[in-house]
Amino acid sequence: MSEIYSNILKGLKKVNGVKMTALGGRDGFLISKSESDESEKITRMAADMIRAAETAGNKLDNVSLNRVIIDFNGRQLIAASAGPKAVVSVMAEQNASLDPIICELDRTVERIRYII
Repeated sequence: MSEIYSNILKGLKKVNGVKMTALGGRDGFLISKSESDESEKITRMAADMIRAAETAGNKLDNVSLNRVIIDFNGRQLIAASAGPKAVVSVMAEQNASLDPIICELDRTVERIRYII
């Protein structure tokens, strides 16, 4: 099953400006990743970000969450919920255009939701 996830993440990794991709459980444990030593740390942070944002959304008239983006001096960490069991995270390169990354991230999330 991990190979299926890896193949899905490869499509996201091919987008210009994507430095790292990972798929983790909602508990922060790594399921699949691209080549990066930071994948486990990023996956844990992404799961925490999604949980915190969903908690805030529930307190604000139960709005639904698409993704969370954090900017680190021009590099962005993007975390997206892939259903009740998974989170997809992307680290974008410095000053990368986010539109094509988010577009492919949304497609990736839908593929993973379908499988999980």
